Amino acid sequence: MVKPPPSSKLSRGTVVGKALLKIGAAHGKGLVKRTLGSRSESNAHAEQTHEQIADIIFDALGELKGVSVKIAQQVALGMPFLSPVYLERIARSFNSIPPLNKALVRKIVKQELGRYPNELFEKFESDAFAAASLGQVHKALYKGDEVAVKMQYPGIRQSIGSDMSLIHFAIKRFAKGQNVDHIVSEIEGRLYEEIDYALEAENCTFFGSHRHNDAIVIPTVYGELSTEKILVTSLLRGLSFEEYLATDPAQEEKDAYAQLLFDSFFYTLYKHRRIHADPNPGNFLFMEGGKLGLIDFGCVKQVEDAFLEKYNRLHIDLVENRHDGVVIPQYIDLNMIARSDEASMEQFYTEVIKPLDTLYKEPLIGESYDFGTNSDFSKRGFEMIFKVQQKQFHSVHRLNEQFLFLNRTLLGYYAIFEKMGARIETGYVKGLMRDFKGGKDGK
Repeated sequence: MVKPPPSSKLSRGTVVGKALLKIGAAHGKGLVKRTLGSRSESNAHAEQTHEQIADIIFDALGELKGVSVKIAQQVALGMPFLSPVYLERIARSFNSIPPLNKALVRKIVKQELGRYPNELFEKFESDAFAAASLGQVHKALYKGDEVAVKMQYPGIRQSIGSDMSLIHFAIKRFAKGQNVDHIVSEIEGRLYEEIDYALEAENCTFFGSHRHNDAIVIPTVYGELSTEKILVTSLLRGLSFEEYLATDPAQEEKDAYAQLLFDSFFYTLYKHRRIHADPNPGNFLFMEGGKLGLIDFGCVKQVEDAFLEKYNRLHIDLVENRHDGVVIPQYIDLNMIARSDEASMEQFYTEVIKPLDTLYKEPLIGESYDFGTNSDFSKRGFEMIFKVQQKQFHSVHRLNEQFLFLNRTLLGYYAIFEKMGARIETGYVKGLMRDFKGGKDGK
């Protein structure tokens, strides 16, 4: 029988506390070695320290389970500039959550819905068919319909605060002591949203009602069976991303799926100020007839209208290759460049921001973009972000969070397109950008 994770604040705090002490000791010991050694020895000691801290973090995550692994995954998406050692260890954590036992599954359903699974459903599979870091999913039959029953691991909400302290403490060591408080706060906010299944149900229903293309399939929510901790939706059947690629599909078919994702992202952004902000390949199902299923709406970002107007105007000017004198004032207005003397602001733009301009505008410059012949696009992007982090100026840690969130999410989608070797057309998206007039909900 799988040992349950510590659930009380005290027990989880004990795990975190021990890990923090070990991280502090490893960091201090590594600092002494780097100070005393040569340059080459210093680099070797730094890498060794990263490995030791990564081991400490993930040993602790192994005990804590649940939300801590989800935090780690979100950090990997939000901070691609971190040491490759950390990112590699995160990759191993994606499927490390043990399933809930059958008795606990029955108990959760009874607590949330008032009756046991066998009383609510004509059929209920006690063994989960899909797992997530904050919950697991069971197949069931309800009024003749196949449904997916997603249930949350117990004690998740209570554990977020203490578990974040472990990640926050460790990340500051990986990030060379830079200010990452704002990114950690953003991740924490997203986590609290993701554990609210009532909010996810609302997001799922919203996206189902605001699709730009009938080839996009969104599950139907069964509101009478959904709570903050249980979400019941129609069951979508299709191939996972890896299963789909394993069938060796025709390139034009892969291009069509990538186009659906690309257009859908910008459609919901410009028409409805919302994006499906979790570009995890596991959130997409490749269905018969060229249809694409979108699942898991726990991470949805709402974008402020005033910000989107500025963001859109800037990106149109970047795509049209306007000169720096037009672009820099817009970055200042977006709080991407701190107000200072003209020479300092121009230097900051040239050395820190402008390299990222190329990255964000590159796929949109031409009438199409081929991720097959540009298969290193996301790698270049993450490396560029890493370099920017290394040469931060005093204000870079206050970069506009909405700006960074949108572009990080886009990089995640582009990484998927690379794996598909997909070619996307840009006309529809650039039309959305040109036609954008502002006003909430596209009005």
